[in-house]
Amino acid sequence: MRFSALVLFCIALGGCAAAPKMGWVRVDGQSSRDNPVLQTQFEVDRTACLGERNKAALSGVTVASGGLAATMAAQDRSNAADTVGQGCMAEKGYLLVREDEADAKRAELARVAELKKQQEAAVAASVPKPKKASSTKPNS
Repeated sequence: MRFSALVLFCIALGGCAAAPKMGWVRVDGQSSRDNPVLQTQFEVDRTACLGERNKAALSGVTVASGGLAATMAAQDRSNAADTVGQGCMAEKGYLLVREDEADAKRAELARVAELKKQQEAAVAASVPKPKKASSTKPNS
């Protein structure tokens, strides 16, 4: 009985802790603040991924017996659905970061995107161009 009370107390304490505010940043480092095209694309992507997250949350077996086991199962299911949503957004080019770290992460991602462009340009420049076959006309 004491153990159960201790577990419930720990869960209650964990629920009181304030989670940091999170936000999405583009992996290319671009900001959508003043860009209506990027804002619209974000809304479309977020809506699609929210649908995927909700589908994941609705799938599977629901534990309806109540108690601690049901609470833990519901939390596991919610965490799994969140992971599906984050994976979907990552596929579309977004990362979830703490809001107080978003500007620094955006700058870092912009630097990485620029390095990627430079590397891709260097590789493209080093690839030899195929030689054109010389056309030979048959002698008549």
